[in-house]
Amino acid sequence: MPSTKVICPECGSTSQLTPDAFRCPCGGAWEFEERDGFDASLIDGDDGSLWRYRRLLGVGIGEQPVRLGAGWTPLLPLPWKNRRILVKPEYLAPTGSFKDRGTAVMVNILVGQGVDHIADDSSGNAGASVAAYAARAGLQADIFVPAYASPAKQAQIAVYGAWVRPISGPRANAKKAVLHAAEGEITLASHAYHPGFLLGQQTVAWEVWEQLGRRAPDWYVVPVGQGVHLLGVWLGFTRLLRAGLVDRLPRLVGVQPRVLAPVARALEAGLETVPEAEAEGHSVAEGMAIANPVRGRRILQALRETGGTCVTVEEEAILEGQRGFAHQGFYAEPTSAAVVAALPTIFDLADPDDVIVVPLTGSGLKGAPKTEA
Repeated sequence: MPSTKVICPECGSTSQLTPDAFRCPCGGAWEFEERDGFDASLIDGDDGSLWRYRRLLGVGIGEQPVRLGAGWTPLLPLPWKNRRILVKPEYLAPTGSFKDRGTAVMVNILVGQGVDHIADDSSGNAGASVAAYAARAGLQADIFVPAYASPAKQAQIAVYGAWVRPISGPRANAKKAVLHAAEGEITLASHAYHPGFLLGQQTVAWEVWEQLGRRAPDWYVVPVGQGVHLLGVWLGFTRLLRAGLVDRLPRLVGVQPRVLAPVARALEAGLETVPEAEAEGHSVAEGMAIANPVRGRRILQALRETGGTCVTVEEEAILEGQRGFAHQGFYAEPTSAAVVAALPTIFDLADPDDVIVVPLTGSGLKGAPKTEA
């Protein structure tokens, strides 16, 4: 049966999801209650998008959801540094980033709740995704972005008809501005807070499971800003584990730039929460410019429960990784290319035959191309 019951991992409170209560009164981010089982017979194998799992999402989205074609990205083998990895180009999504998975589910939930005006804060990719799906659903969208965000990303947001609101100062100022706007009649459609966004990200785990012959990889390496992709993979594979469809979880590896790595620092210090960090400089990986991720406690829990870790990388290594992957035909933006910079560390930790999945979360076309040799 469809359910909109949500739970706050921070304080344990439960509620029913409504448009005007985007987070728990304690300030924590809602998650949908755990789903029982995973009936693989409910997968619609004729649907080449994330909606192949519509009947497994459990939130009552109808047979004709608002869609743009997100999901079911390929899983491609790639020799790299005398090893073999599997690349999942999530940037093949309609707006050029992995954010479309979560936005698709979130916007369909909001449409079902009768919402007509939404807002989000974003350094670019989430804003573009929300703007596109809002346009497809006939909703008005206001996107609050840090003024330094890539002009290409701001232009993409605007082309969908959304109102782009540049906010000066650090990334956190855009978040403060959108939270203020949400105190009025605008509904917050937050990729950081909305449980539907997190639910949509679980579909990437189910795809990888199918594409690997219904088994889990050994490692899954992903950039971490707000950490919703990492958490989606964790929750998605956890559901498969509870259903007895995998015998273990993949070891999750978060990647952050050294100049701003709040999750890596908190994990190294043995903390249970992620304190707000101060950036030591500007990173080319602007999608990870998050000093205090909303779901920090859950990110640390996911890394520890899977025996994973969080790797920090230098700026030049990010750009070198971007160039190296581009020379193999995969043009990822710097935020996504940070995972490439982390691969030497993963290779040292992994066994030679381990299956390592590397999602490329955003297209290199999102920013100014860097073509130095």
